[in-house]
Amino acid sequence: MLKNKINSPLARSVIANCSLALMVGWSLPSDAATWTKLTHAAPGYTGTMLLLTDGTVMTQGIPFNTWMRLTPSATGSYIDGTWSSLAPMGRQRLYFASHVLPNGKVWVLGGEYSGTPLQSNITNTGEIYDPVSNTWSPIANHPEPYFGDDPTMLLPKGKILAGSIFTNMTYIYDIATNTWSFAASKVYPDRSDEESWVKLPNGQVMTYDIFQSVDHSGQYAEVYNPVANAWKSVSPSDSTANGIIPVLSSAALGYELGPLLNVRANGANSQVFAIGATGHTALYSQITNTWTPGPDVIGVLGGQPALFGAADAPAAVMPNGHVLFAADASPTRGLFNGPTQLFDFDPVANTISPASPALPDTNLSGIPSFITRMLVLPTGQILFSDSSNQLWVYTPDGTASPSQRPVFSNVKYSGAGVFTLQGVRMNGPSAGSAYGDDVESDENYPIVRLQDTTGNVFYARTTNWSNTGVAKGVTSETVDFTLKTGMQPGDYSIVVSGAGVSSQPRCVTITAAHIQGTGAGSDAAITCHGAP
Repeated sequence: MLKNKINSPLARSVIANCSLALMVGWSLPSDAATWTKLTHAAPGYTGTMLLLTDGTVMTQGIPFNTWMRLTPSATGSYIDGTWSSLAPMGRQRLYFASHVLPNGKVWVLGGEYSGTPLQSNITNTGEIYDPVSNTWSPIANHPEPYFGDDPTMLLPKGKILAGSIFTNMTYIYDIATNTWSFAASKVYPDRSDEESWVKLPNGQVMTYDIFQSVDHSGQYAEVYNPVANAWKSVSPSDSTANGIIPVLSSAALGYELGPLLNVRANGANSQVFAIGATGHTALYSQITNTWTPGPDVIGVLGGQPALFGAADAPAAVMPNGHVLFAADASPTRGLFNGPTQLFDFDPVANTISPASPALPDTNLSGIPSFITRMLVLPTGQILFSDSSNQLWVYTPDGTASPSQRPVFSNVKYSGAGVFTLQGVRMNGPSAGSAYGDDVESDENYPIVRLQDTTGNVFYARTTNWSNTGVAKGVTSETVDFTLKTGMQPGDYSIVVSGAGVSSQPRCVTITAAHIQGTGAGSDAAITCHGAP
């Protein structure tokens, strides 16, 4: 195995001192946040967006089996990036589950709408995309006849947890064997339909029980423990949790819900932020097992304050710890009614305010939030789509806390064109972007980028990250990467990011043998600038 090879006695150093000039060109947060249009419009409609492990962005188009790729410019700019076409899926899908896998491939399942022509005929089929060969392959069908409007979650050891649209049962997909098995039933007779799932720092998966809470006028939530393969209640209504969960959805709002995100509370990654369709929000402390009402989402309608809600809507955790999210006038004007407005949640101050500056996108005045999307980029910026072909990049103010930044201590070369980074916090403090049941774009995996002495940026392709969790603190992690075609031998700065939070640049010397995938293996601690 590679791990044994890179620890070979034949190991030699690939790390070398390099000038601070190598860091020139990396984007740093500005003093004031800004919105910038992408220089190049997409070829068409832009829907679900996924960050591939080579730093490119995979974006769904129309027809709904088509995909496009946004590739950053030679200097690493997504704003100046260019578009190209990818191979189409075998089936049109809309509102489906998706994950970027540790092998770098993309897994999709189901769809509330599917087929040709696209129609509301929920499908239980799935596919896997290989970005290296640019091909799609079918996977085994979900065990139930229908899968759509349902959440899934990537688990350790090559497993994916999936819900059920009609029952309280959950299932496990094994990536290696392409097989399904029953996992466990939820505590309450609450189907996973419309739910948002979030991964906690302890590796468990949390959900707010929408139908149980709405239909019984209660406050119900559960967590799944992948080690015990069991769900347990964390609900104020049955005294398995403390506090109060405000009303987050309703029958009138279609049992819809916004995203759940893992955020910092006074520096600790121990709080879940749940954004309701009703305009109310909730906070859950894993440390104290306590729910509390969060601030309401107050937008502006006709010059007057009004409740705005996330009836399916995107959100993104920014490097500064705040959450940027979209919401619309559903609580005030009825389900899926615009305008859409963007908001900023500060988890330390526990406040929600309009995003500043406001996005100068005139389309927002007439659209609901469910057609918008967000993605956290490796630069720490947020890519935003209103479903048109004009995308925007939000550059937030502030910086990441040093305690949240990835730190890596070794770069190892296997002798076969594969490098391995070893460090901590490389997956990031959160999943990055979130939406809910209809869109899944978790980004808690390492992205590696290198920059040469002239300012050219090269994103490596990462695979085999050892950790699928979030906010893992000082837990040691590894990730493999291969070099991008076109690199030349020389000195490079190297940065690893997880969910948009980047390490400090370090130094590495890339040789002709590394580029050719030949030469002996090497292993050495980093001793250049920025070393811990």
